[in-house]
Amino acid sequence: MLASVSFYDILECMNNPLLTTLEIVASLADHPASAADLQARFGGISLATLKRHLSEARTLGAQVSSFKSGKAWSYRLDNYEDIRARLHRWIDLEQTRNLVL
Repeated sequence: MLASVSFYDILECMNNPLLTTLEIVASLADHPASAADLQARFGGISLATLKRHLSEARTLGAQVSSFKSGKAWSYRLDNYEDIRARLHRWIDLEQTRNLVL
């Protein structure tokens, strides 16, 4: 489920931290990713910000585990099948949320 992230996506995530958290979880659905890969994929966020998003994801029910891969830390999502439907529905809701009538 590796997808390219557009400039618009980066701006959208900067304005919606919850969406960023959800997108990070979704990006881990198919395969683990290193902290550096996730930082680059999500607009060059800092390591502290990435860890905050991962902590929030765990609070929301994602089972994100970390492991050492060489010299770098990587992360994987261990319960994707359990949260798949809710995760994608929540992403859809966050992407379409708009207060303009």
